Amino acid sequence: MAYVRLDKISATAHIESIVAEKDLVNGQFVTLGELQDDGEARKVTEYDGGSKTKVVFHASVPLTYEERTNELDFTLKAGKIGRGYVLENGSIVSVTKDLLEGNAVKNAVVDITGQGFKVAGEEEVEGLHGEVIDVEYDAIAGELAVIRIYA
Repeated sequence: MAYVRLDKISATAHIESIVAEKDLVNGQFVTLGELQDDGEARKVTEYDGGSKTKVVFHASVPLTYEERTNELDFTLKAGKIGRGYVLENGSIVSVTKDLLEGNAVKNAVVDITGQGFKVAGEEEVEGLHGEVIDVEYDAIAGELAVIRIYA
């Protein structure tokens, strides 16, 4: 039930076309790999820690034409092209609690993971990370953590 809202993304933000060998949900961080034969899409793998220089935020348009599904059910199927946002300092995204590991309360510092975000606790976070600036309620998605990105 992963749900992502792109609250504040720069009009000049870079968007990568991405394709993975396994299904992805919106809100995952993925690592860019090689350019595909089409000359546009980059192969990605789930971010597994380490360097954050080639990491993008997966947030594809959740279009589905199946009868009993909505954007909460959206999954980018393996081999299909989606969108990866290069987040920059000041970007703001909102994500459902299933994309957060730990208790995301206001002012909590969060680090990135292959499954979304995790509350950092007392540890210091280097590179791309965020801070929960608010917790909101959405009528469809439920509780959302509003995260300001620091890069």
